[in-house]
Amino acid sequence: MSADDKSHYLPCPNMAYQCLTMGADQQELVRVDNYIQGADFLRQDAIARNNFAVADSFYPGVRMAISDAYIIALVKNLHSIIHEFFGLDLRKIKKAVSAYSIVTHKPDKLKLMQRIPHFDAPSRNSLAVIHYLCDAPDSGTAFYRHNATGYEYIDKDRIGSYESSIVERFQSPTRHPINYICGDTEDYSEIASHQARYNRLLMYRGSSLHSGIIRPNYNFDPSPETGRLTITSFIEFA
Repeated sequence: MSADDKSHYLPCPNMAYQCLTMGADQQELVRVDNYIQGADFLRQDAIARNNFAVADSFYPGVRMAISDAYIIALVKNLHSIIHEFFGLDLRKIKKAVSAYSIVTHKPDKLKLMQRIPHFDAPSRNSLAVIHYLCDAPDSGTAFYRHNATGYEYIDKDRIGSYESSIVERFQSPTRHPINYICGDTEDYSEIASHQARYNRLLMYRGSSLHSGIIRPNYNFDPSPETGRLTITSFIEFA
């Protein structure tokens, strides 16, 4: 079967989802278990092609292209949630992209901004999505509050004061964290976390402060067969 075959992207009959909020700002998050019927096919597609490469300067790992049929189906499968829970108009989608992704960068290769929670876009009119094609109970995704500002999301009104606070706090390299963030620190408080489970999907606003849960014992395995294989997506609205 081709990766463009729409049957791969149909929801599982036992798909279950929860619409959740987190933190003081009550940021929205949707957690979907048993997401699509073709999870095994997609995993095998990643294993068979295995053409991963460093794709940008920020993601701490490698990526590989996936069929556009994936993101098209994602929007179709979750359209009512996107509209009713997140309050976003599907007619105003400006950009929608997906890719296979595996975290592979060891802590000593990270930039400062990869060692602290990040946001994908300074806009509440954006959605980030991670779909786990692995079982990694010690890993997952966590969400944070920046203690100095109290911010749990960063938009255009907050980005200036947030970045100023970060620059002031971390101007000395001796203050830089040495690992990926995992749980509470002096600078950030964890407000929610979700385990990596096979065929689980998380959808949240791209402005939410978050980080992958990458513990000190993580093996940084680049293999899609044995590593932390995910599909990451980003949807931007006008």
